[in-house]
Amino acid sequence: MNNEIKRIPLREFDLSFIDTETTGLELNHELIEIGVIRARKDDFKILEEWEIKIKPRHLELADPEALKINHYSEEEWQKAVELETALKIFLEKTANTILVGHNLLFDWFYIHKALAERNLKPTFYYKGLDTFSFGWQKLRQSADFQKLSLSEMADYFGILRGKPHSALDDARTTYKVFLKLLEHE
Repeated sequence: MNNEIKRIPLREFDLSFIDTETTGLELNHELIEIGVIRARKDDFKILEEWEIKIKPRHLELADPEALKINHYSEEEWQKAVELETALKIFLEKTANTILVGHNLLFDWFYIHKALAERNLKPTFYYKGLDTFSFGWQKLRQSADFQKLSLSEMADYFGILRGKPHSALDDARTTYKVFLKLLEHE
């Protein structure tokens, strides 16, 4: 795997809509799921959907509420992979793309932390796009929003969410919200 970002113009980067699930919100919590929707740069057509479950190494440190919210169970995670394996595949899937997420900083932090701990370098662009920021700019005056959450935006635009707090379903919702925000006046 080539760990270098190709030297191509920014307009040539596809978009990777991402979401992660973790064992909690603190610095010692772990990534346990990643979902990616890769979309073509010019028409946003979906090129690939991918998700992976990751074996937690320190389940004893997990926040029980977080595990409940993201549907963690030993049965669901039976075929989970080691984090380093998941990250290497993630880097292949997101190579030469711009990451897009809802509250991207959360996902960005956990991904970069995990990459740094394994001496892996990002293959995606060093800047990303956040649907929360787009939503704030376009929807903040609306009484329909308390937090500009992904759930609120999905409801506002009539988007069915699938299974909330499932990485791939939330990546899909983020993709759909992004498209609606682009159309919104």
